[in-house]
Amino acid sequence: MSDPTTESARDDLAFVRALVSEGGQAQATLGEALFGAGLCYGIQCALQFLFASGVYGAPLVQLAVGVLPTVVFTVLMVRITVRDRGQSQHGVSTRAINATFGGAGLAAICSAAIFGYLSMRANSMETFLLHPVIICVLQGTVWYTAFVIRRRGWFGLVSAGWFATSLALAFVLGTHDPRLATWFLGVLTLAMFLLLALPGWLLWKGAARG
Repeated sequence: MSDPTTESARDDLAFVRALVSEGGQAQATLGEALFGAGLCYGIQCALQFLFASGVYGAPLVQLAVGVLPTVVFTVLMVRITVRDRGQSQHGVSTRAINATFGGAGLAAICSAAIFGYLSMRANSMETFLLHPVIICVLQGTVWYTAFVIRRRGWFGLVSAGWFATSLALAFVLGTHDPRLATWFLGVLTLAMFLLLALPGWLLWKGAARG
């Protein structure tokens, strides 16, 4: 006859292992998605920064820079979704973090439509530039949520970085400097690489090592 205490300990150990495995899978998926987004949009912002700085870009090239990153990222997300479909992600903390990042993505799409519409009505590009500021605030919020749930210090640093970026972008918009586009895109480029691509890579590779 088996010892109930031993059986209970085995069950508890199996449960903990399942949670660790599940968290690793979810972390790798999220990290890969964030890394892809940071890379695509970081390169886009860097190229647009060069254009705003006076580097010549043919209209067709500028159109490609404006469209291709979103196309590439969409294909990447479809690939990741199909590949990881069916993997277990039922832990409460995992679902909470995934829901937070997913909600931020939906909010980003909705706010892009809102600011795009208002920008056309007001015939003002500065109105649409409020959209990246809001995106930075959303990113700061979701990373803060991840920090509270996972208790990892560097999550908090990433959150603070996004909030600082949103304030820096708002300051640039408020100066009405003729070089507004250059400064604005410069700040966004750094944010995409340092606060999106880099944390995504750390999550992705950290899960693989785990």
